[in-house]
Amino acid sequence: MTARRIRFLERDYYRRLMLTSSEQMTEDQVEKILDMAGSHWEDLTFKFYDNGAVEVIDNHTDLPVRLADLKGAAYDCYVRERIRSIRTNLQEKILQTA
Repeated sequence: MTARRIRFLERDYYRRLMLTSSEQMTEDQVEKILDMAGSHWEDLTFKFYDNGAVEVIDNHTDLPVRLADLKGAAYDCYVRERIRSIRTNLQEKILQTA
């Protein structure tokens, strides 16, 4: 069974979001804001298997994370990838039956 791995870095997620949402902010300003947040940034690896199963690993501790424990940007990443995976699967099935 193959798995597609996706690494999620929360700080990068917010950095990208801030840069694309504001035309006035420079990269240096965004970095200063993120540095001042002083937050613990999530670093997760999602493994999406062909059979629909998902495994989430916390890269700081190398421990598994339950889907129910995901929140905020990490949950958003999971949902977006899950939707993308479902769409791809459906498109493949449509092409097979055409």
